Amino acid sequence: MQPAEDHSLYYHYSRYLRETFGGKTYKVVVNSGLTCPTRDGTITKGGCTFCDVRGSSSFFGKQGRGGEIVDQIDRRLPGTRERFKSEKHIAYFQSYTNTYSDAEYLRGIYLEALSHPEIAGLAIGTRPDCLPDSVIDLLEELAREHYVSLELGVQSFENPTLEWFIRGHDGDCSREALRKMRERAPSVHTCAHFIFGAPTDSPTAPRDAALEMNRSGVRGVKLHQMMVLKYTKLAEMHAAAPIPMLTVDEYAERVIEFLEHLDPSIYVERLQAKASHAKELVAPAWSMTHWEPYNRILAIMRERGSYQGKALGFPRRMPAEVLSLN
Repeated sequence: MQPAEDHSLYYHYSRYLRETFGGKTYKVVVNSGLTCPTRDGTITKGGCTFCDVRGSSSFFGKQGRGGEIVDQIDRRLPGTRERFKSEKHIAYFQSYTNTYSDAEYLRGIYLEALSHPEIAGLAIGTRPDCLPDSVIDLLEELAREHYVSLELGVQSFENPTLEWFIRGHDGDCSREALRKMRERAPSVHTCAHFIFGAPTDSPTAPRDAALEMNRSGVRGVKLHQMMVLKYTKLAEMHAAAPIPMLTVDEYAERVIEFLEHLDPSIYVERLQAKASHAKELVAPAWSMTHWEPYNRILAIMRERGSYQGKALGFPRRMPAEVLSLN
């Protein structure tokens, strides 16, 4: 069951988008034609442990270059508009690593997406080890005239977890990428992604990640539970020796710890993820749906009087201060 949004508990992504664009805004997924250093052999092959053949995307289409970007947008816009009643749209380069090329190729695909009359900006998913200065400078150049969001897959700052995920970089790599984005590309709306639930996570991982975010310069964060999906290295590991998975309430504890230590000026794009392809979900079973775990997290927050920034001493947003988004 989908609840009415409670904007007093945390800074919703929907509110941020409406404040930024002045209307109901949704992403339209496009494919850049790029791969990843954990797939092409630069670091390893087969991707990170959690990443499936779609590159952690709900959509996986033909990879290609050139005019296909506008074609992809044209094909997907009608469905997005009809389903969500959206007024404005962001081209979302989601699958794999969408800065994993030279700056001139990236300039071409980004500008092609921006050339579409119904695209109001870009969201670009990437890794912290695939942000050379030339690409950061390109992002800042574009962001001075267009909305640009960089969705940075940090996943964790803790090296044991990064090693277990086979990320191929350490926590300091993410810190350096965030520093460079803050200093060289201040016009870009950087959003950091985290995964909670790896057996290697320390007890303080959520709190520590939130505190790092507060001083990182990011505009937003996006949270996911660790999921085991078919056709991943994680599925092979789980089949060989079952990995302990978080219950909904255990995951909620991590989300709440994170939120209570997160500055309330940072928007939250997602509290948890739903398996996009139900038949490919191995565990945990509660990842099959979106609203049940989401409602549970919010119910616990209400029971405790919890809200974003509480541990930092910030007051809770009162209804009179919240924009009407319904």
